Amino acid sequence: MGKIIVLVAALVIIYYIGKEVVGAFRHLTDEELADFWAGRTQKNDPKAQRRFSEHLGSCTDCRDRLDEIRKSETGPGTDSPMIERKY
Repeated sequence: MGKIIVLVAALVIIYYIGKEVVGAFRHLTDEELADFWAGRTQKNDPKAQRRFSEHLGSCTDCRDRLDEIRKSETGPGTDSPMIERKY
């Protein structure tokens, strides 16, 4: 019985870690980027906010799409870059 509990606990931990890892590598949708830009993600899901920030730090494609969204929508700091670009 004890081995089953340990196995179930290990599987649950592996599931949640895998979910975070897979989520970090997938591209963000336009809706997620718009919510991130408008600050809705931070209010509704702080874990997603952290995950999105980390992804944007390493994904040029999503940063480019976020720049396009910034040009079309109002949000905090519209006049200045949210993510500093280094070319």
